[in-house]
Order: sequence, then structure tokens, then C-alpha cells
Amino acid sequence: MALCLSKLSTPVPGCLLREGKRVFALLGKATPQGLAAFGREDVSRSWALTAEFGCLRLERLSGHEEVTGEQVFFPLPSNYNYGIIGPNESSEATRAVFGLLASEFEQLVSALRRGGFPVLGFSQRDLRCCLTCDIIPGYWPHVITSNMSLHGNVVSLEAFIRVIVASLPQARLSARFPELYSVFEQMMRLVVARRRGIPYSKEMLELAPAPAS
Repeated sequence: MALCLSKLSTPVPGCLLREGKRVFALLGKATPQGLAAFGREDVSRSWALTAEFGCLRLERLSGHEEVTGEQVFFPLPSNYNYGIIGPNESSEATRAVFGLLASEFEQLVSALRRGGFPVLGFSQRDLRCCLTCDIIPGYWPHVITSNMSLHGNVVSLEAFIRVIVASLPQARLSARFPELYSVFEQMMRLVVARRRGIPYSKEMLELAPAPAS
């Protein structure tokens, strides 16, 4: 019998959850000070930070979500690989959480690189996307667009995908990079996919209503 989130005795950071056909990752409890462990006492009471299709969202979880037994792993300074690890790990599960496989993300960024940028970004601390102002939690994949940090050079995975998809017609990216055609197709599917929750930003976290006591 599957174990529900509300039945967990100890928090499991970065666990994979299933709710019907939906598969997503629970990254932790979102607080004004950053991410914390999400326990069963937080169900329906605290904001959970979830990852789905490369997007980070704040959600109230019901506790009925099934804990699959797989966990998320993130990039390291020596290895930018990320994905899902566990008995039922698969490329489909990785795409369900991150949107793109690590190899697809790296191939995309490398193909677009001119003059040394963009590059894959790594940070152990929280950052802020210069396009959306959303929070990028530590270790979450993102892109560095220049060496001018003063003017904003950090772009979240979600924002980067949206910018590239919006640029496809005028920039003729499919014709210029035919080897990325399958990656562009995957990105277009991500942009139109429906997502639950609200964006993970400091302002949203502060303005979001507290749960009823």
C-alpha cells in the first residue's frame, strides 16, 4: 500500500510525489527565511515549494499525495547532472520535475553560447531571477547570461525556457539549430502545460493568506 504524505514520520527532502496522473517534487517548506523541512504537521498549513515541468510553485498540499520512494538530486560544482534517483527513476520522471533532462539543458545552453555566455549556473544559496524576480533556491538549475551581475544576469530555468520559446519564430532557432528540434518541441509542451500554485517569490510568500486555524 502506498504511503501518503500525511503518514510520514520524518520529513523527506526532495521527495517525488504522485497525485493521480500528476508527478512532481516536494522541495521543502517555504518560509521567509528560506526552505525548511516539510513534515506531516505542515500539511494544509504551510506553503510547500513544489517543482513541476521546471517551474517552482507555492502550494498547499492535502496530505493525500503518494510518496513514491524516489528523490531529486541536484547539480554539483564538479558535475551539472540532475534528475531522479530511486527504484523507478526514468527520463519521464526527470522531465516531470525539471522540464528538461540535464543533457538537453546543457546542449541548449551550449548551442546558444556566444562570447562565453550563457552558461549553466550553480549556487548554494538562494538567488533571484532578473526577469521574473522569483526566488531560485540553492542548487536549483539556472542560467548565467553575462558577467555583469550588477545589472542582473541570473535567469531561472522556467524563465529561460519561456524566453527561448517566445524567440523561436523571429530568431528562426529551429532552422539555425536543427539538432535541437526535439528539445524545442519539449520546451513548447512545457510552456502550455498547466501548473498549480503561485510563483515562488518573496512578495508572494509575504502576501499569501495564512491558513485558517
